[in-house]
Amino acid sequence: MASKWAMNGRIPGTRGDTAAKWLSIEGALAGSVKHPYGFEAAGLDERVVEYPWVFQRLASLHSSGARILDAGSVLNHPRILAHCRRAGHSPLSIVTLRYEGRAEVSDAVRYEFSDLRALPYRDAWFPLVVSLSTLEHVGMDNSGYGGSSRASIDPVAETIGAMRELRRVTITGGAALVSVPFGLRSDRGWLRVFDAEDLDGLTRHSGWRVQHACFYRAMIDGWRECTMQAAAMAGYNDPRRCSAPALRTAPTWVAAAEAVALLELTAL
Repeated sequence: MASKWAMNGRIPGTRGDTAAKWLSIEGALAGSVKHPYGFEAAGLDERVVEYPWVFQRLASLHSSGARILDAGSVLNHPRILAHCRRAGHSPLSIVTLRYEGRAEVSDAVRYEFSDLRALPYRDAWFPLVVSLSTLEHVGMDNSGYGGSSRASIDPVAETIGAMRELRRVTITGGAALVSVPFGLRSDRGWLRVFDAEDLDGLTRHSGWRVQHACFYRAMIDGWRECTMQAAAMAGYNDPRRCSAPALRTAPTWVAAAEAVALLELTAL
């Protein structure tokens, strides 16, 4: 299926692209590809960059037995949870708005259903937080994810509130691994695309410091690391199945975000 998709032109959203995406991700996690961050993953979405990056950083940051919070449930996928088990990344707490139709509850994985702006955890409970492709939805129309359909009048303030709440449940000196779509600022109703000012706002008043930031952009032949400036004009292609008219501002080879910001933060 994946090879046929590639032979047919690697068109995002067409049959076989999901199989191709997981081949790319699993190859990167297994260490069987030379360039792990989507270098040869043309036509595939930002997960081919985000998952390899977050597990590469967890390998350096996670100590055996240290709690990990998945804020947004992007790790809640059978293949990703299997990699967590193999790599010893537990205990893992997954928090999301509603039950998503799958859960692998065990001594190593637990689930809570809550808003990121009001987390059900005590202060300073986690040494590590992971939040991939989630903060762009805070304060937006979350009806597609089981939340209230009413968007906030100020999603920027709501996102800062979520960052403060993540800081509250993280130990001082702990780390957060965060990704968001990056480029030309855009409000899509169901998500936001962040620009440089938005990234600065995530940490300015929330108790976090940027330890390291990197940026990747989808090119016609795959994902490439780039500078913030090189990603500043990147667009975003809404899925064609959006309930609202799809807004597509990236080239046709882009599956979703044209660029992604990967932030390693330290709790002050």
